[in-house]
Amino acid sequence: GGGGLLSGVVEGLKRNGWQDVPVLAVETQGAGSLHAAAQAGHTVELQRIASVATSLGAKRVAEQAMECLRTHPVESHLVSDREALQACERFLLDHRLLVEPACGAALALAYNAQALANYKQVMVVVCGGATATLEQIQAWLAACPE
Repeated sequence: GGGGLLSGVVEGLKRNGWQDVPVLAVETQGAGSLHAAAQAGHTVELQRIASVATSLGAKRVAEQAMECLRTHPVESHLVSDREALQACERFLLDHRLLVEPACGAALALAYNAQALANYKQVMVVVCGGATATLEQIQAWLAACPE
């Protein structure tokens, strides 16, 4: 949401001498404060959070996240709520682990082979599951436009 996970990952990469390793930051449309900031070149405030991925719901990213965008190879990506929710369901089937839609955003990109075609090795940070049940994810998915 506010760029804390991004900032921590970038700091960890730098501490280990991996300044050249790109980070793909993924948000849902409607919660894309980092994406908006990346496009503007400075922090911007979203009018509202319009996504089921409420834990991504920072209206404005931290300045530290902007510093990461300026000093590290970071690619900002957006996925739909539907893509994030479908990834949550798929990850549950694949790994028997339920994650929330914010994590589903990253997984949506990970499940998209074309999006990762330029990379030899990929690591996905999988976290979060406390804000959604399977029933909630299925209800959100049923309400999402195609």
